[in-house]
Amino acid sequence: MRQLIVIALLVCALVPSAAFAAQPQFSMNEIETELMCPTCQSRLDLSHAPAAEQIRSFVARKREEGWTKQQVKDALVQDFGPAVLAAPPASGVGLVAWIVPAALVVGGVGVVVALTLVWRRRRRAEDVAVATVDPALDDRVDEALRALGDDD
Repeated sequence: MRQLIVIALLVCALVPSAAFAAQPQFSMNEIETELMCPTCQSRLDLSHAPAAEQIRSFVARKREEGWTKQQVKDALVQDFGPAVLAAPPASGVGLVAWIVPAALVVGGVGVVVALTLVWRRRRRAEDVAVATVDPALDDRVDEALRALGDDD
């Protein structure tokens, strides 16, 4: 009797996990945006080429079999090479495709900050130059303005 209870508990524990394993692990829309058509070089969700249709049917079959998205991608890379991925891998030569744009953004921000600092320093220098007018010259300008006002 005790063995029967243990077996029943094990069956109950394994049935949901087996059912979960057969459930699709990803959506078709999700993976189609991450794959490229090998013939027309456009994303799979935008391509109507025969090769894209074949890849879609392969992905749908593997999805129903319970494969993960990464397993499907790995199988497609094995068949078509890394060009089938919409985003390059974040390792090896593909790492350059991730690092270069990030470096350009950081460099651009650095240039903007540097130019802003230079511009602000120049503005301060101009403000200081305006503030330090020679008092004798200031008096002469005031007298000239009064003389113009007296002509009325």
